[in-house]
Amino acid sequence: MAIDPTLRDALSAVTTASIARALERAGLRDFAPAGIGRRSSTTIVGPAHTLRMVPARGEGIGDLATAIESVPEGAVVVIDTAGTGRNLPFGAILAGRLSSRGAVGLVTDATVAEEVGLPVWAAQGAAAGGLTLAGSWQPVACGGAAVHPGDIVVCGPDGVVIVPPDMAEQIALEAVEQQRLDLWLQREAEKGVSLYGLLPPDSSARARFEAETGSV
Repeated sequence: MAIDPTLRDALSAVTTASIARALERAGLRDFAPAGIGRRSSTTIVGPAHTLRMVPARGEGIGDLATAIESVPEGAVVVIDTAGTGRNLPFGAILAGRLSSRGAVGLVTDATVAEEVGLPVWAAQGAAAGGLTLAGSWQPVACGGAAVHPGDIVVCGPDGVVIVPPDMAEQIALEAVEQQRLDLWLQREAEKGVSLYGLLPPDSSARARFEAETGSV
């Protein structure tokens, strides 16, 4: 599923923290994978292509080749490894092929030991044991976050958030406004304005924000 370029630009222009606050106000939970660190300063936005891997009991790694060859251009590949923190098998090889297929990033609660030439958000450290492919293109829980195929994944220097596609336009608009408010509040604090009434902004602070920025 392709993302509208205007929507992609809007989501790319705001921090994941601003998007997270908009998602919270919309009543969503479990939209941010936990325990995942960035390996890239790049901000990427793309539809989720999900894979699920489980601890191997001596089996091979499943039909991983077919799963990787089905990843479409522009996708963010999200690999759920049941929170094991194990090393992603053949990480550099998989990432190299994903990059050549046009995937824009990789998010996983596995570890990725190598530098893989693809923007990566992954777990830190490495637990012993192997992984085997258990499924693809199905809902997964990556780092405790719910990720459905086609969800919009936004990855930035400050984290990863998952946005349901039917809410994406609303969330993007709210996140843009939230970031404008956050920047205004920061400037007010830097000018020496007391935090009373700024955190959280009361009706007077919001009225000043709207008057000075033309926001509604």
